Amino acid sequence: MKKNIIFCAYNLDVGGIETALVSLLNNLDYQKYNIYLFLVKKEGIFLDRIPKQVKIITFNICESKNVIFRKAINFFKLQYFKLKYKNKFDFAAAYATTIKACTKLAYHFSKNNAIWIHGDFTKEFHGKALKKFTKYINVQKYKKIIFVANSIKENFNKEGIIFNGKSYVFNNFIDYNRINKLAEEKIIKKRKMTLVNVSRHEEKAKNLLLLLKCVKRLIDDGYDFDLWMVGDGPDHSLYTDYVQKNNLNDVVKFLGQKSNPFIYYKVADAVVLSSFLEGNPVVFIEAKVLGKPIITTNVSDALIDIKDKYGIVTDISEDGFYKGLKEFLDRGFQPQKFNPEQFNKEILQKLTQVIDND
Repeated sequence: MKKNIIFCAYNLDVGGIETALVSLLNNLDYQKYNIYLFLVKKEGIFLDRIPKQVKIITFNICESKNVIFRKAINFFKLQYFKLKYKNKFDFAAAYATTIKACTKLAYHFSKNNAIWIHGDFTKEFHGKALKKFTKYINVQKYKKIIFVANSIKENFNKEGIIFNGKSYVFNNFIDYNRINKLAEEKIIKKRKMTLVNVSRHEEKAKNLLLLLKCVKRLIDDGYDFDLWMVGDGPDHSLYTDYVQKNNLNDVVKFLGQKSNPFIYYKVADAVVLSSFLEGNPVVFIEAKVLGKPIITTNVSDALIDIKDKYGIVTDISEDGFYKGLKEFLDRGFQPQKFNPEQFNKEILQKLTQVIDND
């Protein structure tokens, strides 16, 4: 008899968590499971990539400008979903870590439940603030905790946060066949040595001013290359203003948000990541699939997953990242061959244990 399982998320718009969720749903065994997807908002460009067998349940969050009305409606909706779906599933997961409707409901949907920790929240919160945050996401009520990187689990332990549930660590699935196919969709021409950054344009986590400052220093030092920046976000104008003020318009190309960034990966010479905060960067795995070297700050499990095998890892400083980029421009880097099929197989084995073991 098939098991009924459900994953809870906000929506399916462009983002690392959404990309990982889509890949997960495309790697599960539909002969073994009836799979449901709970969405706070049924929207996003990834909706058409969800397998047809997935049954979608929508919360339809109220977004009224009247605060009292909005909170009242959403409170009663939470109660309704708690009662309607209480213990209706054999497994339930809060996949979007910080979304209240997901973290409040998933543990009611099944006694066999799990919460995904996608980000290293110890970089944002400390002491009492971190304890308050873990209480907000109800993490201690979950039977199982999934960390997408060893470093995240270790950092929580260092902060004295010991979770009640049984913890697991495994990365996100990667849809490598799709990546390879999309990379061939269109031929993009480059002018010279080209670096590519694919990320949300948000300074707090992505630290893109660090990248741009290092690019400026390298250009001033006489290096000749292009930087393609794929993405958009709340701090986009911060970066365009910096490029304008520092006469980098002929070096830095802003390409906007792309549903298919892989045509840019394919022709670029390296993928660059200057983040201050990451969970398990999807770009790491995407770059590996396409055989591209990675120059990254020391985030997530970069020292384990990237250093000396797939690229160059630097400390999170302007001098450190500058030296890493300079090293690549001077010497290049030949990454190891990556086996995505084996990568996914190992993740599926761990996920199956989480789902099937009550």
